[in-house]
Amino acid sequence: MLATDGSKDVHESADFVIVGSGAAGATCARWLSAAGRSVLVIEEGGPARAARGEGYEASTRLYRNGTSAMTWGRDAMHILQGRCVGGSTVVAGAVMEMMPHDVWQEWVQTDPRWEQRLPWDDLMRAHERMDAELAVEKTPRELWGEGGAGLLRGLMGQATPTWRAAPGCQGSGRCFQGCPHGGKSSVDVTLLPRAEKEGARVIPWCRVERVEIADGVAVAVHGRFSAGGKLVARAKVAIILAASAPGTVALLHRSGVKNVGQGFQVHPAVAVAGLFPRPMSAGPEATHAMESFAFRDQGLKLESVRLPTSSLAQRVPGVGRQLDQRMQQLPFIGSWNVLLRAEARGRVRRGLLGSWIQYAPTDEDRRKLLKGIAILSEAMLLDEALEVWPGVHGAPETITRPKQAQDIAAMAPQAGAVPLWSAHLFCGVPVDDQFQACGIGKLVVADSSLFPSNLGVAPAATIMAVATLISDRWGAA
Repeated sequence: MLATDGSKDVHESADFVIVGSGAAGATCARWLSAAGRSVLVIEEGGPARAARGEGYEASTRLYRNGTSAMTWGRDAMHILQGRCVGGSTVVAGAVMEMMPHDVWQEWVQTDPRWEQRLPWDDLMRAHERMDAELAVEKTPRELWGEGGAGLLRGLMGQATPTWRAAPGCQGSGRCFQGCPHGGKSSVDVTLLPRAEKEGARVIPWCRVERVEIADGVAVAVHGRFSAGGKLVARAKVAIILAASAPGTVALLHRSGVKNVGQGFQVHPAVAVAGLFPRPMSAGPEATHAMESFAFRDQGLKLESVRLPTSSLAQRVPGVGRQLDQRMQQLPFIGSWNVLLRAEARGRVRRGLLGSWIQYAPTDEDRRKLLKGIAILSEAMLLDEALEVWPGVHGAPETITRPKQAQDIAAMAPQAGAVPLWSAHLFCGVPVDDQFQACGIGKLVVADSSLFPSNLGVAPAATIMAVATLISDRWGAA
């Protein structure tokens, strides 16, 4: 990393200046530096370090806005993003799922130029290259835990072990706090160190405020260190934006670029929790051990999730003595997630106090989320849960019979009926065949802000595969 305390002004230059050190930025740094190009990576956050405690320490040091960022709309949704060297890969569950072919076909049908931008065979080879680089494998049986095995039983076999980049996973279920064992292949311990060995430099604690554009060409970025110093970094070949979907769009706004994006999209997610007659956290279990695409035709992905105690406690309903009794049974509580490939689109807007996201699911999205909650609730009961807590306004707080679970799917959609969150963000920034943004030369977009739509699967692997292809093309330029 660049040796500076951030209090003094810094002037730098490199072939490629990369904004953001997460999945896209680190991938570009890895392959461009391996091609012999000089690379400078600028990161708003600081060096990543696993939280010693649980929620508060991780949220304040590793996440953007301390996990408090929300969308504006009828369904306020938490937006979870990493803000540290390594970006969201540091605080994600290491899930690595290949881009679905039918989603690629949708992109091509909407705009045939995507077939040339991202040839399917090239994209699959890039996926395989990154799988080898990060040691991606299915979650082994000894890390399924009660949550993963329970989802498999509850869905009557319609689930499979999750593909993850976590070769050293010990099943502590602390991915969201940063792995305390260094067991997952987050880019701060894999791609970035490899890039630095090839000469790349990483500058932490610096927020890029704008891209300097001269005569329609990006020439430099201007930033400010958290300690007050200014940074000017000039790019000899190109500037690569990899600051996340909302971050890249916000930076384009601050740089004077208009008409950015075809609409912000996410995978809205909701949790279902239940009380079981057996300990659910007795042994090792991967944060995401098991997943199901059995209802993918309805846009649903179902997954097991192992949570630390402080996070699990937030999913327990009740007040007074009843809540206290349930809290005494935390080791017997399990939680599974519903993720939706939503149809809704929103906007990243520029305001007086910074950027904000306007977004609300459609009624059809809400119906599908209720269907997913009903499926998981019934699956928990089939796996012998004593009681299930669907967390749906207007539904019973506690359900104990399959019919009660099925009734949730028949409920009328209502804004704000379930608490939502998402860590999968997309924006549809228009790019040309060289992935240059909005008609601006040498301003390359490499993160999920360029994806025309959401994917229905965890996007990290696709982000890295796309960034690999972008790096190959620009590294050879």
